[in-house]
This record gives sequence, C-alpha cells and structure tokens, in this order.
Amino acid sequence: MRKLLAAVAALALWIPARADDAADLADVFKNVDAKAETLKDLKAEFKQEKQLKVMKRPIVIKGNVSVKKTEKGPRICWASWEVDPDTNEKSAPQKMLVLGDESKLISYSIDEKAGEWTDLGKGKFEVQEFLTIGGSLSGMKKSFSVELGGRPAEGKGWELKMTPTSPRLKNFIKELRVEVDPKEWVVSRIFVLEVAGDTIDIRLSGFKLNEGVDDSLYKVPADVKLEEVKLK
Repeated sequence: MRKLLAAVAALALWIPARADDAADLADVFKNVDAKAETLKDLKAEFKQEKQLKVMKRPIVIKGNVSVKKTEKGPRICWASWEVDPDTNEKSAPQKMLVLGDESKLISYSIDEKAGEWTDLGKGKFEVQEFLTIGGSLSGMKKSFSVELGGRPAEGKGWELKMTPTSPRLKNFIKELRVEVDPKEWVVSRIFVLEVAGDTIDIRLSGFKLNEGVDDSLYKVPADVKLEEVKLK
C-alpha cells in the first residue's frame, strides 16, 4: 500500500511538471527567436572537445566563431586550432565556412592551403540549422523532436534535448543537446552524441552582439585548393 501511495504521489507531482515543461519550452523558443530578430551579427569564443570511442583523451579545439546575417542566409566562420591538453600549445589552424547565401560549406587547413567544399543543395536548411549560432531555434523543429532537458542553474542555462526526425540527420546524430544562455538568449553550448558513439561538446563564451563582422572572414584565399565533396 505504501508503494502504491508513493507511486500516486509521484504521478501527481509529475503531471504538472510536464505542463510546466511545455510552457517553459515555448518561452525559450519565443525568447531566442525574438533575440535572433534583433541580431545582425555575432562573435564569440569557443572550446570544442571531441571524444572518440577509440581514444582515452578528447581532441581539444579552441577558436572563434563569427556570424553575419544576409537576406539570403547566414554566413558563419569557425576559425580554430587544436590545443595540446598538456602544454596548451596550438597547432593545425583550420577554417570552416557556412555560406548560407551561396549554399556552400567550406573547410580548409590554413597551413596546408587545402580543403573541401560541399554544395548544401536540398539539405542546406538542415545543415545550417545545426551549425547556426545566434539564429532562430524554431527551425530546428523541422528536423528534430524537442523536449526540455533542464532549467537554468549555477553556470548552466536552459537545456533542450533534441532527437533527429530527419532521415539525413539520423544517419550520423543520435541526440543533440542545446544549452541557451538565459541572459543573452543565444545558444551557449552544443553537445552532440553521434550514432557511432563519439561525442562533440562545444561551449561558447564572450559573446559580442551587433558590433560588426569583417566580410574578409568569409573569403577563401586564392592559393587555397578546394576539392568538391558531394552531400550524401
């Protein structure tokens, strides 16, 4: 009988919480989308840790991300380098460009002056939604089912748990967790659990909003050779 009463009590507490979750989730989307409407550009620092199942230690990458909105789509530049966890020495500088206005994804090594480019084609909206920082979150609902994963706590923001519904994304993403800064209402963390079991954890900080972004960031130097890779 005691177990039955405990179960009923737990259920009574659980039902309103679900209603609150739905209301809070709607508010998060509303606030992030409203902030996105006011943003012309965004800059931030980031740290990425990629944990491969076959490795004991994560691959650490640091850098800067710059987003500039255009009428035809966002332009995003991820400038990064690998960091030795023991010496903090930087190496292998890279750039990744998401050119929404040109429907292109470009990544290349700054030292080797070589890289790849992909025509995003029909999958461009899914890819851009996944990579865009400072944009609307509502578009994510087209490719993911979303539920509230956690509320703000010390050092943490709103957490959204996303499961891909798009066949394309299901091929390589098992789960996506997005954290939203409760003051700036921009994405401050992206955690990806890949189908293969590897994880990617990206944390952003030092946001600078509407301070201007140099257009030269989105230009590939003439001496960089790019090879086309088609989107599957």
